[in-house]
Amino acid sequence: MQIGIRATRALLCALLCGSAAAAAPESVPQSANNPDLYGFLGAHAETERTLEKRLDATLDTADLDGWLRRLTSAPNHIGSPHNLQNAEFIAAQFKAFGWQTRIEKFPVLVAYPSTQQFKLLDESGYEAHFSEPAVEGDADSRVAGALPGMEAYSPDGEIEAPLIYVHQGLSADYEELSRLGIDVAGKIVLVSSSGASRWIKPRLAQAHGAVGIVIFSDPSEDGYVKGDVYPRGAWRTPQTIQRGTLGIDDLFDREKSPLIQASKKLPDLSIPVATIGYGDAAAFLLALGGRTGPPRWQGGLPFAYHVGGETGGVKGRLVVHSQWQTETLYDVIATLKGTEEPDSWVVRGVHHDAWVLGAWDPHAGTTALLAEARALGQLYQQGIKPKRTLVFASWDGEEIGIVGSRVWADAHAAELGKKAVLYLNNDTTSRGYLNVSGNPALSRLIEEASADVRDPETGVSVGARLQARRAVVAAEKNASAPGQHYILEPLGTGSDYIAFTHHLGIPSVHVRYGYDRDGDEESVPIYHSLYDSYTHYQRFGDPGLKYIDALSKIDLRIVLRVANADILPWDYAATAAALQKQIEDLQSYNRSLAERARRRNELLDQHAYAQAAATWRGEAEPPRQDPAIAQIDLTELKSASQGLSQQAQTFAAIYDQAASSPRLSAADLKRANDALRSVEQALLGRGLSGRSWYRHLLQAPSQQEGADLETLPAIRDAIDQHQWDAARLAVLTTARAVEAAGNQLARATTILTQH
Repeated sequence: MQIGIRATRALLCALLCGSAAAAAPESVPQSANNPDLYGFLGAHAETERTLEKRLDATLDTADLDGWLRRLTSAPNHIGSPHNLQNAEFIAAQFKAFGWQTRIEKFPVLVAYPSTQQFKLLDESGYEAHFSEPAVEGDADSRVAGALPGMEAYSPDGEIEAPLIYVHQGLSADYEELSRLGIDVAGKIVLVSSSGASRWIKPRLAQAHGAVGIVIFSDPSEDGYVKGDVYPRGAWRTPQTIQRGTLGIDDLFDREKSPLIQASKKLPDLSIPVATIGYGDAAAFLLALGGRTGPPRWQGGLPFAYHVGGETGGVKGRLVVHSQWQTETLYDVIATLKGTEEPDSWVVRGVHHDAWVLGAWDPHAGTTALLAEARALGQLYQQGIKPKRTLVFASWDGEEIGIVGSRVWADAHAAELGKKAVLYLNNDTTSRGYLNVSGNPALSRLIEEASADVRDPETGVSVGARLQARRAVVAAEKNASAPGQHYILEPLGTGSDYIAFTHHLGIPSVHVRYGYDRDGDEESVPIYHSLYDSYTHYQRFGDPGLKYIDALSKIDLRIVLRVANADILPWDYAATAAALQKQIEDLQSYNRSLAERARRRNELLDQHAYAQAAATWRGEAEPPRQDPAIAQIDLTELKSASQGLSQQAQTFAAIYDQAASSPRLSAADLKRANDALRSVEQALLGRGLSGRSWYRHLLQAPSQQEGADLETLPAIRDAIDQHQWDAARLAVLTTARAVEAAGNQLARATTILTQH
């Protein structure tokens, strides 16, 4: 679909600009063979590339190893002394590099367990461990002051109840138990950590009547099933615990936060939650009796997983008590003022808090941030300054719920809405393939930047390696070969871009390196554990830190090309193409709901489930599904999407003409860029139903289990809730927003034609 749009551009340009303009380069990855850069007019592209080469030379002398070792030398959770020391260290480095720097402080409610117990109430009296032992050869694993394995914001509670295993703790698992005639009400459930976020699992358990939940890491996901465990290999040991947060949206609510602190539970969650390693989980799973779990419930431990929960079965004791107290967030903000458009901001951030030491997550990214700040600061002091203002941020509080960036963005929302043109985020990163997600309009920017950075392991560009990977994966799956160009997948949830893209409508991108989860290395094989250390990272994450250097180089290209571009390098043809695909997917999803309900109910009427069931398992028939699934008419949205596509094609043709013969004044460029900056913000609504802080009508964090991203969320949410009138209204609202975005793009086009 992208290739078709670009071909249409070329034809339109030929009609508008004549044969010479028709020969202008189409939107392809830039390289030494094609010196043009999208957004740069005349000789400005060559100037930009020369500047980037100077920055590369500066990056090559950065103290990456020293910074990473310093940042990960002690625990970095909220409230720890070293987390504050890191904030002060990062601020001091920014100042030394010549940036105007400040630390903004925000109070936040934090709940870390002071007492935890998970114990078998049988003859063994086995108790789980919530600390991780030191590992031979890793001095970092002997640090003092680490948080125990735990779930932040677990409600306080002391429970004695029967134990029951519920696989991943998802809706389908509870439905499967129900068909087997097994009830989790009044029980403590054990679930593996895979399949969906840990925010979802406790709330589902509570909704089904459970009185407590314990989450464990299964070795099939990131333990010995994948390879040798640490320190021989990269993978999670039996004692490794994955920490996490249960996340709440009311931490900064002046009325609700004190009530949460007083009650020691969350507004929507009241059962205690704990997390353990698979070594401890084995003891509890082995103690379970009852029927054997279904085949897909079996994991990587060397025995059959039973469900438990039977009358007279084993019981457990679960105790969680936390210190619900106020701590301080320290957001480090550094600025280099732009020369021509100081009120246009390019924002780039990564968090500095961690569950323990945090080499993979997040300090490899923090190290890249420091390298970039140093390189830019040196040039700035030499008088080489960006056109637009650079704002670099080291966020606090990401791990407890992405709160540091959110509270800062909320505090500066009005200013960001007027000034910010881009947010670039890093977080977890290692070695391997380039992985970028973001607003589709940034696709061309990323293609061009990735073509100019060398991959340390192969010597080709990181873009070429990614393209090769996509081609190989497609071939192995016997799927169609990928096109030459790719469109970025929009951002869902998981890191500090949330406030910028979903609430403020600022074009945002998340950049990292890493191998795929099903490849030869996990993205973070010791995720959220004590062993996410400098030693582990240097051995398995990025030996020699060559990919931190490569991350710095692509980050700098993205940041500087946006900061210095004559015309903001947004390609809304990619947005239109992505939107058209999202509309098709939504329509197919809507139809599939109706078809699924029809087929299930038809089979129930025929008693097919009863006849096909394995009788020895005693499965009941599944419940009937609501057959009244309305088919939502998306015609208005399709029309708006086509209009945006046409506006994008027209803009591209006029841009090509302007680039080949640049005569625009600074005032005209400023007006055109103001219009371009308004395109994404036009796609904001008043707030999604039930989660009004999220305002983007094309993308949002998913509310479905196991998914990060939800596209066309206002419509999809209403469909999922069977609110058909609301869905129809959401179609019109989204269509009007897309039309408004097209109008802003048309305004930019009109300005470019006036030269």
